[in-house]
Amino acid sequence: MSANNLLRKAKPVNVREAQAQLSKLIRLKEPSMVLSHGKPVSFLVPYEDMLDLVETIDELKDQKLLGEIERARKDYAQGKAVPAERLFKKMGL
Repeated sequence: MSANNLLRKAKPVNVREAQAQLSKLIRLKEPSMVLSHGKPVSFLVPYEDMLDLVETIDELKDQKLLGEIERARKDYAQGKAVPAERLFKKMGL
């Protein structure tokens, strides 16, 4: 799930409600945005979604991969086809 989808899907819940219903919120396996006085203060994220976010962050740290993505975007903008094989090879797949 993308970060934007995660934020849009998050159920707003005030701090007291979150404290009283923490077990229920965890069992729902859906994101919850914890609010204090109507302002976001925390975020409850299902484990699998958090793993996806951490993986994405790790990928963003890979300068070689980011360079390939930039190159592919330039090729695409110029109307050039980007062979999937080239990207897969660079990614080690």
